[in-house]
This record gives sequence, C-alpha cells and structure tokens, in this order.
Amino acid sequence: MKHITKLVLLAVLVIFASCQKESTQDIESQQQAALRFDEKGMVVSDGEEDKELMFNERSEDLVSPSEGFTISGESYGSNNTDCTPDLLDTGFGSSVNIEVLNKPGNNGYFDISIDGADVIQAYCSDRLPSLGADDDFIDFTPVSTYDSSILAGGAFEDVYTNPQNFDKVNWILNNIDITGSQYTYGHVQYAIWRLIEGPFNNDFTDFLTPVPGDWNRVTDNALGDEIYDAAVANGEGYTPGCGEKVGILLIPADFDNVQALLISRDIPEPECNDCIGKVDQITFKWDWHNDYRVRLYQRYENTCYAVKIFDGVVGQDDEMAVSGANHNGTFGKWIYVYVGNCYYTKFKVNCHLNIGPGYKRGVVEVVSGTSTAGGELCEYEPPTYYCWWW
Repeated sequence: MKHITKLVLLAVLVIFASCQKESTQDIESQQQAALRFDEKGMVVSDGEEDKELMFNERSEDLVSPSEGFTISGESYGSNNTDCTPDLLDTGFGSSVNIEVLNKPGNNGYFDISIDGADVIQAYCSDRLPSLGADDDFIDFTPVSTYDSSILAGGAFEDVYTNPQNFDKVNWILNNIDITGSQYTYGHVQYAIWRLIEGPFNNDFTDFLTPVPGDWNRVTDNALGDEIYDAAVANGEGYTPGCGEKVGILLIPADFDNVQALLISRDIPEPECNDCIGKVDQITFKWDWHNDYRVRLYQRYENTCYAVKIFDGVVGQDDEMAVSGANHNGTFGKWIYVYVGNCYYTKFKVNCHLNIGPGYKRGVVEVVSGTSTAGGELCEYEPPTYYCWWW
C-alpha cells in the first residue's frame, strides 16, 4: 500500500513539474532574450521565421496607410481615428468661486481652491491687475484656451494681448516638467507672460520663487527664455490629445480690476480593452543601447507577399508607430521585424494573443495599440497556467 502511495505522489510531482516547464517555456518563447549576434556579427533570429513570406519588387516600397496607397490599381487607406478630446470642455459649469490660499503657492504662482474643493496650483494668465492672497470668494468664468469665439471676438476679447499664442501655452503645460528639472513654476510663468503679454519688462518677480525676491534676473530670465523659445519653435498649432492636459482660463467679470488665472484639466485616457478582432495600429519601442536599422513588414491582404510598413534607424527608447496596410486597416496575422538585413522576430497581431503594452519580443516592446473591435489595448498580462490532476 505504501508503495502505491509513493508511486501516486511521484506521478503528481512529475505532472506538476511538466506543467511548470511547459508554462515557463511558453512564456520564454513569447518574451525572448536580448539582442544576440552570431560569429559573423549577424543578428540571431528567434528561429520562427516564416518560410512562406515572399518579397517582390514592391515589398521595399514603404506604404503610408494614413495617406492612402495603391496596389494593383486598388486604393487603400486607414479609417482609424485617434481619440479626439473635446478641447472646449472646461470640466466646470458656467461659473466657479475661487478662494486664494497661498501666494506664492506650492509649484504654482497661486494655491487656490475651486468651489471649496481640493487645493490646486494656478498661474497668472495676465500680469495685471494683481490678485492677492486675501482676494477670496470671487466668481470666475471658466473658458477653454481653445475657445477663440470668446477670446478673440467675444465677451473676453479685451483680456489678452495675444490670445493666438495659447496653443504654445498648452505646449508648455504638456512638455515642460518642473518636477526634478532645472525649471521651476516661475520659469513657466515667465514664459507664459512673454507669450500672452508680448514683449515686456519682467518687473513682477516677487512671487516667481517660493521665497519672494529670490528671482535672479540673469539666470532665471534665461531659463524662462529657454521655455519661451521652445514653445515658439514647437507649439505652433499644438493641440493636446487624450491623456494630456488642456489649459483652462478663469476670468472674472471685472477683469479690469481682478486678475485672470490659468489652470489645467487632465484629458481622460481612452478606455482600454482586450484585443478583439485584429490589431490595426501599434507602436513599438526599441529597447537596446545601440542604434540599428529596423524594418517592419506585414503580409499584403491574404497573400504571401511582404509589405513594408516601417523603415528607419532607431536607438534606445525610440518608438516605431505603424498602421495596418490591409484594405480594412489591419496587419493580418503577423508583423515581421528585421534588424539590419536579418529577420529577427515577429509579433502575432490577429488577437489570438491578447497583445498589449508591455508585451515584448526580444528588444522590441509594444507601447500602445488599438484593435478593430476593442479599441485601445490594455496592458499585456502573461497567461496563468493551471495544472489539474485527478
């Protein structure tokens, strides 16, 4: 009897170990090792090259689905649309009540409370008139910085000298990080004043630093000018997308005597879902310390012919964003990755694998993507394996 019991326990252990080995191997095959080279310096592939994939004279023509392309006389183009936020939505009603809590604030020109809610940071959206720490419980009208009908011809057209520069202000709100960087809220405030007020003598420096009067006109003006120059160079026509911020103005009725403010509203990220249907847009990241030429291919429709959808030299953390080249905007079953002149690996993009951000094949990682019936892809979760014996 004891002998039979031992045999049963041994069988359980063997089955359990077998299940563990299979699950580990499967995950390793999906999340393979770093970039490797053979003795000739050629990239080592994952060993899963598609022998049926064929290249013809058109395979090296880089297609741009977003612009449309033609193969065999038929026109194709992507019907995908990115998440489009309502930039005129302020997130508030027609009027809000402001309490000024601190001036200067914590990482902002002001700490304020809106309608008695939590403390938030605010900038001055104009230099004059001044708003003090004792100017509490004043009603303001929330206006989007993109509402030109109000700012450039409406009720508040006389508040700002250069309302056309709010696109550049929004670029600053989304691209200048004052946490742990050389820039402070004072440098951001300085740049905003330059954009909105035009050329000016920066004679309001007391509250540009946590300790009033610490502003250095040489060093700090130069840092503010850096932000201003970057916004002018990059912010023309800028519009924030989902997951970014949009500037919201708080304008008092008596704007000749009460200062207007600038805050930001977070635009919600699009809700994610499992991969449903087929992947139609995907962005990869190159996770390797050296630069290499990378080419991405898919099969054209249901044929065996390769279509090139990306070709470029990428370095550490560079991204490769592509859209499907099929008539319905999808990639089909696979995206093939070539490094240098060699096949490296491939990604299954027909939703048989619940692919998503965080999924890796070697040194190529999925950053974001969408599927035809599921929308934005959720973070990838490795499969959980269960082994039953009974």
